[in-house]
Amino acid sequence: MELLNVVRARSTWLFDLGELNPKGKSVFPELLEWLKDLYNFSKAPASATDLDETKALAFLGGTFQVREEIFIDVDLRIYNDGVIADTKSSTDDSDAILADVLKSAAMEFKLNYHPDALKRILYVSEINVTTPHSLERLNPKLNAVAAKISSALSELGVQPFELASIAFWPDQVTSSPVAHFRLERKLHVPYSHNRYYSIAPLATPKHLEVLSDIEKIASQKS
Repeated sequence: MELLNVVRARSTWLFDLGELNPKGKSVFPELLEWLKDLYNFSKAPASATDLDETKALAFLGGTFQVREEIFIDVDLRIYNDGVIADTKSSTDDSDAILADVLKSAAMEFKLNYHPDALKRILYVSEINVTTPHSLERLNPKLNAVAAKISSALSELGVQPFELASIAFWPDQVTSSPVAHFRLERKLHVPYSHNRYYSIAPLATPKHLEVLSDIEKIASQKS
C-alpha cells in the first residue's frame, strides 16, 4: 500500500483546560497574540470570546518546524476540554505541535501544565493510497452479488459493479467518540487508476500498518 498523500492528520488531547490556570491569572489577549506570532497563524481569534462554529478558539494557517529545514502547515483549535491540531503530514507531527504549544505556553505565562493531566488522546487519520489489488479479492464470493446488481442494471448502460468499500465500526451500544475505519475507492477516479481513500481513528503510522495488512490479504491467491 503506497501512501499518496495525507488528507488530514488530527490529534485531540482531552483534559480540563482550567487546570492550566488554577489561580485564574489574566493571560488574554496576550496569549492569543503570542500564539499567533509564535506559529505564524494567518488567522487567529481577536479575543477570548471570538469562537468559531465549533465553539473553539481557532488558529488557522500556521507553520511548525518538525525537523531541520522542514516546516508543515497546522491548524489549532482550543476548547474548554482540550486542544486539537490538524496537519497534512502525520498524527505524530500533530502530537508534537500540541506538546510544543502547551510546554511553550506554560513557560511563557507560568501556567500549570503536566503531561499526566491528559485524560485521553484521540486520532483521526485520513489518507489517499494506491494498491494494484482490488477489494473484491478480499472475498471473491461477493463477486456473485456484484454481478447480480450489474445484471439488474444492465439496461441503464452502467459500468459493472464491484466491491468498492469496507468498513469497521465499534459497537454502537457504546458512545465511543471515534471515527469509523473505512477503505474505499476514491470518488470520481477511474478504477484503473487504483486510488483509494481511507479514514481511521488511529495514529497515521498504525493506520498505514492496518492498510498494509489488508493489502496482504488481497494479494493472496484464491
